[in-house]
Amino acid sequence: MRLERRVGVLVHQVHLQASRYNRADECVRVGTMLNVRDGVLRKWRRGNPESVVPPADDFVCGHLLGYASGRAGGYLYGDASDGDIDLTDLRMRRQRLEIFADMFRQAVLPWFDEASDPERVATSRAGDYTNRPSALVEWLASRDRVAQIGTYVHRYLARTPSAQQRYEAGRAKGEAGLPHAELQGGDMAEELGWSVAKLTPLAIGARSAA
Repeated sequence: MRLERRVGVLVHQVHLQASRYNRADECVRVGTMLNVRDGVLRKWRRGNPESVVPPADDFVCGHLLGYASGRAGGYLYGDASDGDIDLTDLRMRRQRLEIFADMFRQAVLPWFDEASDPERVATSRAGDYTNRPSALVEWLASRDRVAQIGTYVHRYLARTPSAQQRYEAGRAKGEAGLPHAELQGGDMAEELGWSVAKLTPLAIGARSAA
């Protein structure tokens, strides 16, 4: 199931998925995911096929809803499971749905606001936990926010120092003119480095020495 709303050219999506472990009267849980999408970005990607990481879709950023839930409890961070809805107990379903709705208003709606703003997304929860960092960089490039790409990459490497070597490998491949097919499939750090090299070769120096 998917809920969505349109805000200008952007689409805010909430995906709800029943757990595969659900059993009647034993376990009834629903998992949740957040996405921001941009139809204009899809066109931009298709117009720049040599500089983007496939697929050339409209995805901007997204992650499990639980990571966005902390604000409702008075703190920034939430855990992945905090976005799950446990509906096993019939007597508690209404209360738990009301709690989820309240958390959504307090935490998820502000998440969408930050994730949809090219001036704020680089330092947002959405940017920190998105499952496709290179896609976010492509969106910033499509919006001519080169400075924000630098901010995002420096933050990404500071948060995940173990990714530095893979990031540098991807960046080197991009600077050498190698196509995306030469990357190790699915390595987010390597793809991010390659994207930075392709999209901002002269604009930022995102290496740790910078």
